[in-house]
Amino acid sequence: MKPQSLQKKVGQLFIVGVPGTTLDRSKIELLEKLGLGGVVLFSHNYENLEQLVDLTNSIQKSLTAEAHGGLPGWIAVDHEGGRVQRFKEPFTVFPPQKVWGELNSPKTCFEAGFVMAKELRACGVNLNFAPVVDVFQHSTPTIGDRAYSNSPELVSTLGSATVRGLLKGNVFAVAKHFPGHGAIAEDTHAELPVCNKSVEELESLDWVPFKRIFRSRVEGIMTAHILYPQIDPDRPATLSRKILQDYLRKNMRFSKLIFSDDLEMGALRKRYSLKDSAFLALEAGCDQLLLCHEWNQIEEVHAYIVKAFESGALPMKKLDEIVEKVSETKKRFLNPFVFADKDLAKAVVGAPDFLAVAESIRNKIPVEKGPSTREGGE
Repeated sequence: MKPQSLQKKVGQLFIVGVPGTTLDRSKIELLEKLGLGGVVLFSHNYENLEQLVDLTNSIQKSLTAEAHGGLPGWIAVDHEGGRVQRFKEPFTVFPPQKVWGELNSPKTCFEAGFVMAKELRACGVNLNFAPVVDVFQHSTPTIGDRAYSNSPELVSTLGSATVRGLLKGNVFAVAKHFPGHGAIAEDTHAELPVCNKSVEELESLDWVPFKRIFRSRVEGIMTAHILYPQIDPDRPATLSRKILQDYLRKNMRFSKLIFSDDLEMGALRKRYSLKDSAFLALEAGCDQLLLCHEWNQIEEVHAYIVKAFESGALPMKKLDEIVEKVSETKKRFLNPFVFADKDLAKAVVGAPDFLAVAESIRNKIPVEKGPSTREGGE
């Protein structure tokens, strides 16, 4: 295998954050040089619709120019509603998922997912790290009102409906955070929490929504940076082969893409270097690695993973399998590829019937006939 080919294949494993609201020449050159698989956007990347469309189009040109297989890239965002919605006005601003749960209307959740997807896709964003399908177990700063409910059955129903709505609007949905974040009080951005639940306890509560959304065709799952000592006393879930392979893959038969949460979060950084976290996450079974903020370390971590495959520390067969899976998924979701259009974005984002869906959730009035019906929705 030629080194350049290997470098570009490894690039498809990474989704990275970029600083600022535009791409300068140095950022473009790095995205092209490494053939990175995607970019994740945050509030600091967003000023207005025109700027966002320019940014996503610039990112796609850079990602696609030298990518393995010439594939478009993921352009991702956390767009849940509530306090985790990176793009505000004129986007439709949704209340937190807790309010969706209080309304308890699968139809309305479907419409909300559809609205989110149509607005994001009109601006060139094709992947949403949502919905949260953690089961609320007590008030925590990390999850709290981001969860639909304390009922696993209700979380299952509403999470599945939201996933279907996102897919209907042509945005890739990544549900989170496996194996379950709802019982954790600590903030994984700062420290590594420990969850002492047994497998039986997880199966009876936290895993109920995940099993349900697998049947709703969710294509991606995000891992949790939490230690579950009754399953694996040594490695947090993101880095645990026992959790990702023995349970998520084999027992629960999830065959689609596994995304790490941000490897730069304190839960991992206090114990592992970024290079080691990336290596161990791939070894455990993650398909996509998130490096969200430390732009200056991307090239170093990428080079470390290239060397790991070259040396056989990570098997080349694993790389080929991941790249094939990622390529197949991108072909289904992103082709035929069309760049975002500013006029379309202005026409779609914040449309009156879209705003009405968010207002219905806020007022706890179910949607009877939502915007998806124009395209043959539910």
